[in-house]
Amino acid sequence: MQLGWVDYSREERETIKELLKVLGESGSLDELGVGIVRDSISDILYPGTSVLHTRAKYYILIPELFKKAMKSGLTTGAEVRNLINTDQDRIAWALRRAVDEETGTKEAGIIGGRSDRGVKMKPTRIYWNALRTTEILCNGDMSFDDACSAVAGYNRKTQNIVIKYESDDDGGDVDDAGVGNFVLFNAPCKERIEDYLDNPTLHLRKDEADYLRTQFLHVPVMKNTLMEYFLKTKTSFDGVALDDIPTGDMPEVLRHNLELAIEFANFIYGAYIVYNLLFFENGGENATVDEKGKLEEKYRAWKENTPGLPHRDEILKLVRNHEHYKAAIRDFLTKFENAVKANPSDICSDEEKRIIRQREQACKSVKAKIGKDYPFQEIQTAPMNYRHGTGQTIISDILKGMVRDDA
Repeated sequence: MQLGWVDYSREERETIKELLKVLGESGSLDELGVGIVRDSISDILYPGTSVLHTRAKYYILIPELFKKAMKSGLTTGAEVRNLINTDQDRIAWALRRAVDEETGTKEAGIIGGRSDRGVKMKPTRIYWNALRTTEILCNGDMSFDDACSAVAGYNRKTQNIVIKYESDDDGGDVDDAGVGNFVLFNAPCKERIEDYLDNPTLHLRKDEADYLRTQFLHVPVMKNTLMEYFLKTKTSFDGVALDDIPTGDMPEVLRHNLELAIEFANFIYGAYIVYNLLFFENGGENATVDEKGKLEEKYRAWKENTPGLPHRDEILKLVRNHEHYKAAIRDFLTKFENAVKANPSDICSDEEKRIIRQREQACKSVKAKIGKDYPFQEIQTAPMNYRHGTGQTIISDILKGMVRDDA
């Protein structure tokens, strides 16, 4: 499978390169070409999130950065971009020195928290699409670079213009992320970045948490999702496995989509076990007798408990567009399921291995690992969870912020 992207700018190309590097290091690469199914289901359950997201506070900090830029007087897109990027580095460094007020330890979820230099993957890049999805970014067609240029243009136009603000008594807020008729974000920007750096935290203030909950529930893309359900019911299942979440009170469409998600995750996990058994044959320091025994036991347990993939076509309907890829995935899933059903043993069959080897070759071509000079390292060590951990962290941040006494 080939990967491509629209060539918007040098900055966005660098973002894609860094993203691929991060995914490669975390073992999240799509060896069997089912990523479009995983990502489609993730968007249905937890829209507005990414595997690279860490904390809900960044949905607020990014508009704050642009608010500062709009008061900076900078008049070129490059200057605005450099200011925002520098401030993102300063935020990361400040957070690294901070102590979490709840745990008394280092803040969790700092983007760039381990970098001694500038933050490579800036929060603006990581969260930009989420700001579009949640409509916190007012113009969904605007890229980060577009926004920097727009701020610069605004600054040029207003340098010699006196802007009359509404008074606080009239309901105005001079700390909005946009002033006059120019609004980039509809977010409660009420804290100067310089003040934030004096007392940095990734916890949400009450007004920020209330805003995010209202905003998330407002956008149509959240309808019938886990994100909507948990924010509406004000419940969090942080640390609870996806298939252990109680579904009794869920809307029928959400409950059914969750059942489809779990069915696919459990089934495709078996394919990854077979992949790891093949990959094991490459050898390497991790290819030990104990490791092989663990993989074979995983296969036996999976084979005993898997019901197959009875809703295969319904699951694939959750994937919008990508018809060419869906046809190939459907063929792969059908062949693999048939091979598993035809195998009476609790030991992985040669036919199952053949199908998996063939699938990796079709997806990865010259980058296929099986039978090549890649030492064994187990991948996909558990069923995929569709950004469940990330989504629950965001929800937990919002719910905790809503009960803070800092209004």
